[in-house]
Amino acid sequence: MEASTTPTRQFDHLREHSIGLTEALFQSITHMAPAAAVAFSLLVSVSFAGQALPLAVLFAAIACALVATSIGQLAKQMPSAGGLYTYVSTSLGPHAGFLTGWSFMFFAPLVAPLLFLIFAWATEDVVKNEIGWDIGWAWWVIAAALIVFVLTYRDVRLSTRAGIVLGAFEIAIFAGLSIWMLISNFDQLNLQAFNPSNVNPSASSDFSGVFKGMVFGILAFIGFEAAAPLGEEARHPRWTIPRAVIGAAVLIGLFYVFCSYAWVYGAGFNDFLNQTDTAVNPDPWRALGKVFWHTGWILIFIAILNSAIANANAGVNAATRVVYAMARNGAAPRQLARTHPEHKTPQLAIVLNVWGGAVLALLLGWKWSPLVAFSLIATAITIVVIVIYILVCLGTIVYYLRERRSEFNPVLHLIFPILGALAFMAPLYYTYKDRSPNPVGYANWIALVWLGIGILLTIWMAMRRPQALENAKRIFVEDETVAAAPAPAGR
Repeated sequence: MEASTTPTRQFDHLREHSIGLTEALFQSITHMAPAAAVAFSLLVSVSFAGQALPLAVLFAAIACALVATSIGQLAKQMPSAGGLYTYVSTSLGPHAGFLTGWSFMFFAPLVAPLLFLIFAWATEDVVKNEIGWDIGWAWWVIAAALIVFVLTYRDVRLSTRAGIVLGAFEIAIFAGLSIWMLISNFDQLNLQAFNPSNVNPSASSDFSGVFKGMVFGILAFIGFEAAAPLGEEARHPRWTIPRAVIGAAVLIGLFYVFCSYAWVYGAGFNDFLNQTDTAVNPDPWRALGKVFWHTGWILIFIAILNSAIANANAGVNAATRVVYAMARNGAAPRQLARTHPEHKTPQLAIVLNVWGGAVLALLLGWKWSPLVAFSLIATAITIVVIVIYILVCLGTIVYYLRERRSEFNPVLHLIFPILGALAFMAPLYYTYKDRSPNPVGYANWIALVWLGIGILLTIWMAMRRPQALENAKRIFVEDETVAAAPAPAGR
């Protein structure tokens, strides 16, 4: 269906101008799931990076900060629920934009099942081994899905404000334990954790281990851009969204490097690989909590569960807004653009994301195990996300050279985007060069197949529904449809 050329309400609106910088910032922060990311995403990195984990995380932090800068530069010009889909459509053209939207529809909806699995893994382990109840992990997947559904189906202000409380709690707990571990091992601290020769012996080479570890470091960062799809629900979005995206990437990047460094020395540099062996410690951070805080491990456990719920909550918010934007433009089924008459949330998209994600988590967890299923999904979505981030970096260069030449800044609009794109190419290369054994290795081909289908669909859309592609270059603010380029000046 082609969009109307008149600025009338031909679609359901979200709750516009309803959230501020703090809510937008924590939408990105909680989407990154700081506690769960440290405990599990970086745990997978250890199998490649070993004691050089902080170096791999530092590289990931720098790469993501560069991309966040590019996203921020585009966000201030295009307040849209489409987020990166709209940015790439406007900068690189509707074909690249549709491929970005298609890619986003792969990784964004998978954030929820990814976190449902973490919630279930951590809860089952504690309930079984600490309490003695063998309930089974599947019931905890359903419980997590129910909580997230309640938070996201209602008013966006409820879910984003919940994100502030949840995000602040988990950061405080993990930062507190990290400080405690560093103080307790102060005489052993050095810079060997930033030496690439300390990668896991199973890695084929020093930098292979660092760059493959960086892949799961990037996984820990996925979500720093999650404030972007709130562009139509934020107050002063041209000012708010860029600060939220960049702020989340930088602040949580520092948090990750700090926690990973404390982890290496808190576990003992020479004992680190044994301490992170999931056959010994299914949840290594909970084990650290027992060593340093005794019964205070309960706080670590609560922070991880809190983080999983907060991340899934933010992930559903971000994913459903992009699906809503694509449906509004005619690039996805129109029904997905319908919003709840009272809550103003994209209700059908939320139902499909939450409960479809729960079913996927149950199936993959049943086939292998929650942690293996987590690693499989994580690898696949990270590959796709890297492609999107590279496109955004290239789009920033093209957009400011073509549409905003008078505002072109060689550092922000050329050097940073180039460095950002290059920084992601190394981990992408090593992900395929040294592919993980199956079933996790299946992720490499799943990602390629999804991208290949996206290319074929883009060709089909260009031939059969070209207007739907062009609609992605429009943003929707207040009661009017406004071309995304050029954007109004000011905030």
